[in-house]
Amino acid sequence: MAVEYHRDLMSNIPNNRDAEYSIAKMRWRMLARALHEGRIQDSLGFPGSVRQFSTFGLIHMMPSDDVENDNSKDRWLLCSCLEEPRLKLKIRLLSGKITTDELTGFDNTGNICVWPSEEVLTYYCMKNKELFGGNSVCELGGGMSCLSGLAVAATAGAKEVFVTDGNKRCVENVQGIIEQNLQYFGATQVVSRLLRWDVDEDLTDLKSRFDVVICADCLYYEDGRHALAETIWKILKRDGVAVILAPTRGKTFQYFIDIVVKDFHVERVVSYDTHVWDLHCRLKERATKYDEDLHYPQMIILRKN
Repeated sequence: MAVEYHRDLMSNIPNNRDAEYSIAKMRWRMLARALHEGRIQDSLGFPGSVRQFSTFGLIHMMPSDDVENDNSKDRWLLCSCLEEPRLKLKIRLLSGKITTDELTGFDNTGNICVWPSEEVLTYYCMKNKELFGGNSVCELGGGMSCLSGLAVAATAGAKEVFVTDGNKRCVENVQGIIEQNLQYFGATQVVSRLLRWDVDEDLTDLKSRFDVVICADCLYYEDGRHALAETIWKILKRDGVAVILAPTRGKTFQYFIDIVVKDFHVERVVSYDTHVWDLHCRLKERATKYDEDLHYPQMIILRKN
């Protein structure tokens, strides 16, 4: 029932839902453009686009042609991090056009790019590997790369890592990524899994299974918040912990806190890593396309009451 606030910045958030609605329109506009033109990896070029800022520079992604048994036109990238030499993951960004069938479910914007919150969560997980060692871990809503979950599998010595999304094509893509990186996972079992938060059958064998749940940038879509909270409650062990990163985006961050506070002990952390916080402060001062409300992910830590 308790909520702890660290360096709370909520005074800068609007008192109505206008910001939330406009951001939702931006994201669906991204999907519409991807539907007609193919997937989008860079800035969209329209005013206010959240993709005008695309990276904190924490995870380096370089084109990779060293991929076995892959004849597609999709783009493979080699992901590395200076602070974690063991991270050498190859991920595939889908290049084909999105079909109308893919525009179903709570959110599909994770299918067209890797968002800054996922990048920051990946970095945070590698800096805090002790949270995952020997544990069962699940990433929810990991999009087309599930980068955070796969980084945990490659560097943290977890017992098992389930990387999940509600989009079938996304899950199939992640399975292909897993197959290209098996040599990095050691004894960790890695599973790519379709998990729709509103479909109880998807959760049957996952109830109370995970010691740690991680999730990046899945709070802004109103219809998904209750289902996400319920899913975390169902799959998390009694003494487990969930780590969630997302920008505030108007009041969308607070709306999720209002939901989970009934069943979880909630800790909200604004500054959770000194290097990320320093980057954030410098970007606020110098980067004209950086918007704290849209781009800087705050953290929610959940434990069952």
